[in-house]
Amino acid sequence: MVSVAGLVRPPHLCGMIRSVLIALLLAVAAAPAVAQVAGPTPGQIVAKQQADQNRFQAQLQANQLDQLQRQNRAALPQADPNLQAQAAIRQQQIQQEIDQNNALRQQMNAAGTDASDVRARLQQNGAQIQRLQQQPPIQ
Repeated sequence: MVSVAGLVRPPHLCGMIRSVLIALLLAVAAAPAVAQVAGPTPGQIVAKQQADQNRFQAQLQANQLDQLQRQNRAALPQADPNLQAQAAIRQQQIQQEIDQNNALRQQMNAAGTDASDVRARLQQNGAQIQRLQQQPPIQ
């Protein structure tokens, strides 16, 4: 015969063990509900980061173009007709880039915009802006 004397638990421990077991069961039952809470997927997080980066880049380019435009406007009232013509041509180039930047910013605000396509266009615009910045100012 096997003695069960060693398996008898003191009464004060039975209540504590029962409470711990109930808490564990509740935790296990609640775990799937917590795991199923909807949140952004890794792909959504990356897409949002790319869109935020694109917006920042577009704003930076808009600021660069504003600065180029201010510098060029100072050259427009030149007395020399050749310098005026150069400043007018440069103004058209700057305005074309401003228009492209505005169109791209509007496209970014539209639903379903491909962030990688926007990024590629931002890189193209950035290269053109850099070429404009490297041209010596008309004086």
